[in-house]
Amino acid sequence: MEDVSNNQIHSLGQRLGPLFNGGFFRPLARPSAPIYVDCATRLVEAALETGQLDRSEARILIREVIDRHPNVELGEDEGGLARDPKQKATQLFNKLLEAHWITERRVSLSEQTILIAPQLRLLLSALTDLAENRPEELTDFGVGLRSLCQEILADGAFDPKAMDGDALRSKLKDFLERSERALNQMHAVETLIREHETAQRQSDSAQETLKRFLDDFHAGEHMLCYDALRESGLLPRIEKARSVLDELTADPFVKERLVEGLIAHSRLDLDVAYIQSEAWLNRLASRLGSIPQIARQIDARMAEFSNLSAARYRYQTEMRGPWPEQVKAYCDQAGRAYAGKKFSDLAHEPGMLFRTVNCEVLYGRDALAPARSKRLPVSLEARAPKVNQDASKAKAALRKQTLLALTPQRASRFVNRYLPNKGDQLSSESLALQTQEELLDFLAVLTFDRAPVRRSSKLVKWRIRNERKSGCIAPERIQTDDIGKLRLERITIERIR
Repeated sequence: MEDVSNNQIHSLGQRLGPLFNGGFFRPLARPSAPIYVDCATRLVEAALETGQLDRSEARILIREVIDRHPNVELGEDEGGLARDPKQKATQLFNKLLEAHWITERRVSLSEQTILIAPQLRLLLSALTDLAENRPEELTDFGVGLRSLCQEILADGAFDPKAMDGDALRSKLKDFLERSERALNQMHAVETLIREHETAQRQSDSAQETLKRFLDDFHAGEHMLCYDALRESGLLPRIEKARSVLDELTADPFVKERLVEGLIAHSRLDLDVAYIQSEAWLNRLASRLGSIPQIARQIDARMAEFSNLSAARYRYQTEMRGPWPEQVKAYCDQAGRAYAGKKFSDLAHEPGMLFRTVNCEVLYGRDALAPARSKRLPVSLEARAPKVNQDASKAKAALRKQTLLALTPQRASRFVNRYLPNKGDQLSSESLALQTQEELLDFLAVLTFDRAPVRRSSKLVKWRIRNERKSGCIAPERIQTDDIGKLRLERITIERIR
């Protein structure tokens, strides 16, 4: 919920409505927005703390800004068609007046000054924060957040009997501002990591990739916030502070004292003050709770940066290392030296003696990578049961299918029975299966290569060897064994775990 004023709850868009209607943000939507921003910056700097300067001086500053942006085109209503620099400055000056960034004030008949709009200073401050990351401000992240948690967890920090309403309102407002600053610093960490990712994707060599990953990344300012959260135990303290704030949202005495302070300070109605008090407490708890979530996101981004660096280094060393470059240079030079000749004509040429028996050069479609075979889509829709089917018959059929299914549990039972220890071997020549259950267990061993041990988290593994895999190329020499009604090539099962 947003802050309240004038006995009503107004959204941010509603409060900015007069500025939208007056065209305050319209210069920022023009292609010539950089000129407007620089003009406003120069005017604010020249006006100093008084917020006013002479009109002629303002036009000179605007003309200088226009001269510094030769590549920015002005619109027709901004003096784009004018050739005289003074005329361009005049039209742009009028546009600043229309946007209410500046206002004129006549001191005398011969002297006119302009006043800087207070909202313009706030706009420039916001644009400056947007354009600059300010990584040096991250140095006090841990100290600020630690002091915030310490003050929230202190005994009597929100005692309604020990402080009046205005003191409680002032303290809670201070906590809100400090928590918002901590969140902004956390988001600045994400921005810095994103900048490192962009720079890593543009590295030119494997050495530069390693330097960015091992030196630049781990020595950056963003690691200060990360170390403060992970090494100094701030995350548990944040969770405790949030639990305290959750309890305050249900404390009627604290809310009543906070309502008194809001009514005395902002002259709100009673109902609106209660809504405002709950909004402040919930917002503070939400901001503190968001810090661990953002910390997990930062962990994910750091892992992504590590994977990116490893992939980039592998590509630069294996795909773009010295050997591929040497082979490419060799092929390019051979292509230029022996253009138009056949391989059969190069047998006696220096450096062209092939060590292979048969040399084949692929070209055309044969030189392309083979197309991957795609799996056909499988329907995952459940089949509707037949209407006239007997329920007992369906249960019996389902039970029969379950009993005949080849599962890892069957294979584990077979291996534990015939191969109790690691290294034991069993040949199909000496295997005698009497029942259908034993045959199904044996088929399960042929289907899987590992299975979980019953009532345990361990795994049992095995491998199967046969003569065909051992190098026998004569099918008539392969010995077979009869197991039940089945005949299969002789195999040996060995337990390896």
